[in-house]
Order: sequence, then C-alpha cells, then structure tokens
Amino acid sequence: MDALETIKSHQSIRRFTGEKIAPEQMSAIEDAIAQTSSTCFYQFVTTIKVQDPAKLERIAALSGEQDHIAKCSHFLVFCLDMTKLMHVADIKPPFGFRFIIGGINDCSLVCQNALTAAESLGLGGVIIGGYKAGIKEISQMLKLPQGVVPFLCLCLGVPDKEYLEEQKPRLPRSWFIMDEEYKDKFNEQELEQYNAQVQSYFENRKYNQRSDNWTNSTKKMLQGTLSPATGVLNYLKEQGFDFF
Repeated sequence: MDALETIKSHQSIRRFTGEKIAPEQMSAIEDAIAQTSSTCFYQFVTTIKVQDPAKLERIAALSGEQDHIAKCSHFLVFCLDMTKLMHVADIKPPFGFRFIIGGINDCSLVCQNALTAAESLGLGGVIIGGYKAGIKEISQMLKLPQGVVPFLCLCLGVPDKEYLEEQKPRLPRSWFIMDEEYKDKFNEQELEQYNAQVQSYFENRKYNQRSDNWTNSTKKMLQGTLSPATGVLNYLKEQGFDFF
C-alpha cells in the first residue's frame, strides 16, 4: 500500500486471526525499525520481540487484562538502551533527564514506524502503554539490565477482518494543526458536533457498542492518567536514570 494511504487508513487492531506473521514480513518491519531517525545518531532503542505464550499471557494480565496482547503474533517492546553508550563512551549511571526525553522520543518514532510498516503489509496492531503498572516484573521477565527501560510496546498480528470497524472520528483539524503560532481553537459548538459524531460511532459500530462521546470517555481515561506515577519514577531511578 502507498505510504500516505497506509497512514490515512490507520485504525487500531485488537482482534487477530491467530496466524503468525511471516518471517519475510517481520524482516521488512525490522528494516523499518532499523532506519528510524535517532537522537544524535545514538541508536539507543532496543526492540525485544516477544512470542512466548506464557510471557504474553502474563504481560496481558499486568496490563489490565488486555486480551489482545495474549493473542497477538508478536509483541514488540521498545526500550531506551544505554548499554551501547556505556561501552563506547565509558559513561555510567545516573543518566540525566535528557536521555529520558530522547529515549521516549526515539521509542515513539520506532514504534510508529514499525506499526506503519506492518499496516503497509496488510497486518495490524495496537500501541500499548498500559503495561507500566507491571513494569518491574516485565523488566525482570525480559532480563533488562540497569540502563535499559521499556517505554512503549506494540501488538502486531494478522487482522481478523470480521472485526474491522469504521475509523474513529477525529477532532477538527484546526484544533491541532496551526500556522506560524499557537492559537486556542477550542469552540463549544464544534465540540458539541464532534461529541455527536463520536457518540454515533460508538453506538453504531459492529462490536462493543456503547452510549458515549469524546468528552465523557476522555474524563474517564483521565482518572488513571492523573494518578501519581511514583512506581514508574522509582523504577527509572533503580534502572539508573534521574531527573537532573
């Protein structure tokens, strides 16, 4: 599929056929991972491919019973990995906040490239961030040494086309794409129209119908996002990172 059409056609896939991704397809995805832009050319993202059913079951449980993790073909874990720089530049922990920011940026880029590459091959997936409540156990499972932290994950597999839905409506483009300078484009009337579009989507999709809109679903999600991240912050320090 054409790159732009692939990007414009994106939708998260959580239902898979159970087929494995073919080795040549996985190799093509790895090519996309390898060529991703990298902060200062550090190339400090390490991608771990998880296929072991027992590991996937446990990661699914630690991620809030996300069953699609257990049933995907490949679960990719994108890690900020300082070990290569430790070897070549003789640097040691603690690693400062600039490395954390660079690692988050690079893991996000690698993850999106991997997903786009997969979608261009007719595969599908969904980005996973909800594993962080179990980040310490997952790190032990994957044998991550000090200096390595998982920042983002991705489920990949062959989509079950029976469960494909329409794309979710997006906010008005003017709200998040601007020329030259920032302007607050919030508009109550546009929000009302958008909420009606999202509610219609939720009520009329084939599966998991519900009566909801963007405002209400966002408020529900914020309950988790606003909770303290003390466990993750402590884990980062244990892995050799700090906030100076």
